[in-house]
Amino acid sequence: MEQNLKLNQNWNWVALGVRPANQHPAAVFPLLTPWKVFIKDKASTMIFSNGNNWMPENAQILAATMYKMKISPVVEGQQMPEQVPVTGEQLKLSETPVTLTPGWNWIGYTPLTTMTLGQALAAANPQVGDCVKSQHGIAFYSLNGWEGSLEVMESGHGYMYNSTASEEKLFVYPNQNTQSNRSSRSNLRVSDEVRVFAPLAMGSYPDNMSMVIALKDGEQSVDTCEVAAYIGGDCRGATRANDGLYYLIIAGEGSGHPIELRTCINGETVVIDNTLTYISDVNIGTPWQPYVIDLSKVLTGISTIAADDDENDSDWWTLQGFKIGRKPSQPGVYIHHGNKVVIKRVK
Repeated sequence: MEQNLKLNQNWNWVALGVRPANQHPAAVFPLLTPWKVFIKDKASTMIFSNGNNWMPENAQILAATMYKMKISPVVEGQQMPEQVPVTGEQLKLSETPVTLTPGWNWIGYTPLTTMTLGQALAAANPQVGDCVKSQHGIAFYSLNGWEGSLEVMESGHGYMYNSTASEEKLFVYPNQNTQSNRSSRSNLRVSDEVRVFAPLAMGSYPDNMSMVIALKDGEQSVDTCEVAAYIGGDCRGATRANDGLYYLIIAGEGSGHPIELRTCINGETVVIDNTLTYISDVNIGTPWQPYVIDLSKVLTGISTIAADDDENDSDWWTLQGFKIGRKPSQPGVYIHHGNKVVIKRVK
């Protein structure tokens, strides 16, 4: 059986649904031999290639195991193949149980078809409070079933599952022959597509943390904005509302980096929260108890970007796409680090 993986440069969460006859990474990923590759599993076992040789020499890529894989070019301008085929024996799902321990688990999704979370995880007997996430989405199990920005599980991908159970348990994915092969576009709703902010490329970091945010204007819910997380001047994630809530995935690694949450109101980019710090795999908020930000209170204390700040920052553009090369001195709307910013003159 041939399984085609869709891999990007930088970090990918991957898992094989076929068992290669030769499990050495050079045999499993022959198309990646010209690339620099770094692979790790949950136990931090590391496999790497410098573009010529894979090390350690006895390294193996196991089916049904989730890996975080970083792919980097050896030569500038090197183009990733559109698909990376892996050939092997198709796994028998009934004989490939997934183990869930209390807390976070790295799980490989082994079916070769796309399934909804309800289909794929039915046998996991999820409990209220469980959550599953990918590199770009998250869902929580509630009394109403799975809720969030992640709707389906896709062939070739790895996921992280946080189990609230007090004991270890096993489950198997359902027979894939009984499931429909839904389009992977279901994994991203139209309302999720960001328009204002420009997050870093997918996979720029190996890990992430998550937030479920509710925006309020006093007692009224606000579901027409876009919320972004910035760390060190980089947009690490952005999202629009899903069913009135903002499911925000923040890419990163390690812990301790201050987070700045921003939104755009009336063409002006504003900071709405700067009290949090990044910690990999931490989640803040749930669909039934979200992290609430009252814009009516926040905006009264926000100072807009003034024309005499950040004079040495050269990443300024006009709305027509012309680079200014310096902080503009004239009031108006500009593009700064990919975001629309209103410049107001200091009085």
